[in-house]
Amino acid sequence: MKKIDASDKETKLKVSNYVVDVNSKDFLTVKEASILLNMSSKTVYRLIEQKELNAFNFSVRKTLIRRKDIDSYFENNLISPDYVNPNRESEINPNNSYTINEAIEKFNISNGALYNIIKRHNIPKKKYGKYTLVKKEDLNKIFQ
Repeated sequence: MKKIDASDKETKLKVSNYVVDVNSKDFLTVKEASILLNMSSKTVYRLIEQKELNAFNFSVRKTLIRRKDIDSYFENNLISPDYVNPNRESEINPNNSYTINEAIEKFNISNGALYNIIKRHNIPKKKYGKYTLVKKEDLNKIFQ
């Protein structure tokens, strides 16, 4: 039992030292970045490939990411500027909203395209009798 406890303590000490070491570095490998971000290495590589995360390839086997690029990635992606709070259904009424058909005609888009935009931007909608209402302010912000 003492050997197991000693092994557990040693493992925890190594892991905690590694985390502190990663937090203090200015340049991280993909593996270190994935540990820091709590995501897989493949996801980090995908973010790099999609140009969402800035990195530099020194060779096929060596890719480094600046710590400040990881921080700026989070600052830029926490809340997008066109984000609409979906918990505002109570603010929707016929006076400040378009019906789906009115929005389709005004913005000259298809029904499917409008629903995709509503879903992608988390725009709240509300049933009102046989109509579905969407706040004018929210749609105008996207189509301006």
